[in-house]
Amino acid sequence: MELRHLKYFAAVAEHGSFTKAAEKLFTAQPSLSQQIKDLEAEVGVLLFDRTSKQIKLTDEGQAFLEHALNAIESSKLAAAAAQQVAHQKNNQIHIGFLNVAELKIMPLILEKLKKQIPNISIHIQSLTCLEQIHKLKKSELDISFTRYAVQHDDYENIQLMTEKIYLVASKKLYSSNHTVTRNYLSKQSIIMCEQSASPVFYENIHQILPLEHIPHRQMHWVTNVMQHINLINMGIGYSFAPEYLLKFLSDHVQVIETDFEIAPLHLYASFRKNSNHQALQLICHELKSAALH
Repeated sequence: MELRHLKYFAAVAEHGSFTKAAEKLFTAQPSLSQQIKDLEAEVGVLLFDRTSKQIKLTDEGQAFLEHALNAIESSKLAAAAAQQVAHQKNNQIHIGFLNVAELKIMPLILEKLKKQIPNISIHIQSLTCLEQIHKLKKSELDISFTRYAVQHDDYENIQLMTEKIYLVASKKLYSSNHTVTRNYLSKQSIIMCEQSASPVFYENIHQILPLEHIPHRQMHWVTNVMQHINLINMGIGYSFAPEYLLKFLSDHVQVIETDFEIAPLHLYASFRKNSNHQALQLICHELKSAALH
């Protein structure tokens, strides 16, 4: 039994279709079907019920699935662990940052690294939360700074800081001192980050303002911080800004009081537990000592 058999099996189970699974795996459907037949022959039971239009797991297949997924995940973790050791041997550290972490965290750790490990090669990547988590699990990053606490036994998280989110707008859009309501806001032009670019931020706003119900003509979507700052400063619409962003807004942009609560944002450092990577250990010690939150 090979790992590819398990990956093929998991893909068919996920999509309920040999055709869709083959498309995802970039392989031919007949070849995929044969691989599954070979797997069933080796296991000695039928894993899929092929009698209906949609392919379904048999009871035996359902029992097999949990262990197959664990084996696939274990193979990824094994590769990631080896990759991290390679980084250490090559005296490299790979760090992923969000914008806020570049401003608040990067100066804190880079100076320490260069001072205590002068010959280290530091690789810095500016990435979204989801991009960082993906690379962290593949050990393409040794540590990530995101809005997520990675929920896995092999990883540790340090909560670094908590930020408030504010409603902001140009004074030409809102010159009143009255508190803004959700109903009022839903009728205004809104500047908002795409969900894929900042999913935690998006979800926090979505909880108080149903974005999908706001007419498309009122929405101005952005995918990065500079776009966000520029549109706010141009007075294009109302927007929500994490605390760190306020210093980049023009004098004619103001914070507006609301009659609703907005859930704050957290920043986490996430990394593999029990690592012997000297640079990573130094960073983690510095972060735990800093007590930014």
